[in-house]
Amino acid sequence: MGVIIYPSKLKKGDTVGITAVSSTSNPEKIDIAIDNIMNLGLNVIETDNVRKDEGIVSSSGEERANELLELYKDTKVKYIIAARGGEFLMEMLPYLENHQDIIRNNPKWFQGFSDPSLLNLYITTKFNIATIHMENISDYAINPRYKSLQDCIDFLFSEDIEFSQKSYPKYQKQEYEEGNLKGYNLTEDNIYECDMNNIEFEGRIIGGCIDTFSLISGTKMDNINNFISQFDEGIIWYIDNCELTSLEFYRRLWHMDQMGYFKNVKGFLIGRSMMQQNDNIYFTFKDAVKRALSKYDVPIVYNVDIGHIPPQMTIINGSYAKFIYKDGKGELIQKLI
Repeated sequence: MGVIIYPSKLKKGDTVGITAVSSTSNPEKIDIAIDNIMNLGLNVIETDNVRKDEGIVSSSGEERANELLELYKDTKVKYIIAARGGEFLMEMLPYLENHQDIIRNNPKWFQGFSDPSLLNLYITTKFNIATIHMENISDYAINPRYKSLQDCIDFLFSEDIEFSQKSYPKYQKQEYEEGNLKGYNLTEDNIYECDMNNIEFEGRIIGGCIDTFSLISGTKMDNINNFISQFDEGIIWYIDNCELTSLEFYRRLWHMDQMGYFKNVKGFLIGRSMMQQNDNIYFTFKDAVKRALSKYDVPIVYNVDIGHIPPQMTIINGSYAKFIYKDGKGELIQKLI
C-alpha cells in the first residue's frame, strides 16, 4: 500500500521560494505578487533565473534544475512556486534525476501548472510527495484576489486534512493573459457535463496539462505505473489540454492508454480546453476523449475548473479525492491521507 508524503502546511513567518522552472514571468506582476505574498505574513526569496530571459526559457535546463534544488536544500523554504509556464521544462528533468535524494529527503510543497505540470507529476509519482496543481506566481498579483486562489491559500494555511471546493459560478472565455493586471473576466455560465448524473467516484488523484506531462512517458523519469500500482483504491485522472488539437489530444490519450496508465481508473476530469474554439467538426475534443477512454466505463466529467481557462480548482496530486457531479455542478473533496 502506497503512502503519500504531505509537506508541512504554511504558517506566518515561513519562506516562499519562487523559481523559473520554464519561462520567466512579467516583472511587474512578480513585484506585485511578492508584495501580496508578504502581506500574508510570509517571507519571499527568488532564484536568479526569475529575472532572466533566454527567449523561450528563463535559463538552461541545468541552471533551472540547480536553482530548484537550491530551494529544496534551503531549510528555511517551505513552499516553492513556479514563476510561469512555458514550453521546455522537460530539459531540466535529466539533471534532477542525478540528484534525486535532494528532493526525496527535503519534501516541501511545489506549486505550478501548464508546463510545470510535468514537474508536479515527476515529483509526485517518483517520490510519492504531494504537489499542487494551481496558478503560477502571476495570479498572486491579482487584486482583489479571486476565490479560486484564495481557496488555495486557505488550504496552505489550514491544519485540516480535508479540503473541499465546488465548481465556480462563471468562467472566462479565453486564457488569462500574462500581462493582464486587471484579473479575470468571468462572463460565461459554468456548466460541467457528464453522460451520467448524480454520480460520485473516488481514488488517488493525479494529472495535469497533457501537452507537457505526457512527455515523461517511457523515459527514465517515468514512474507512473509503479505509482498507480501502489493504490488499491484506484486513480482519478484530471487532464488539462492547452494547445493540442483534438487529433493530437486523442493520440496522447491513446499513447497513455497503451502505457497502462489508466488501469484501475475510477473516473476522468477533463478541463476546459483552450483549443475548444478550434474544434474539428469531424472529430471533436469529446470524440477524442470518448474514443480513447469510453472502454473503461467510468464517469467522464467535461468542462471542469482545471487548467488554462480560469478559474481553476486547486488539485493536490497524490491526495485521496472524491468527486461529486450533479446537474451540471461538481464538488471536489480531497483528503491528505
